[in-house]
Amino acid sequence: MSISLTNTSRRCLVFVLAHDVFCVANGRCRCAPGARLVPTSLTLATGVTVDGLDDAVLALPEVIRAIRDGALAANRGAP
Repeated sequence: MSISLTNTSRRCLVFVLAHDVFCVANGRCRCAPGARLVPTSLTLATGVTVDGLDDAVLALPEVIRAIRDGALAANRGAP
């Protein structure tokens, strides 16, 4: 499934897509190449919706907390 995230807060939100959570849940590494693992991040400006995200984004504790607190809205879409 594809996930859409919408920033419903009044501030910019940044989520680090940590290797030990995001990449493991995704089943493949999405970190930047280099000598050591450098995780990527997801930045959402106020009111912005990002479509086409992997389900693995919902495994991140920061994303779960933001959804629970109402700062982020998540919707599932077709793959």
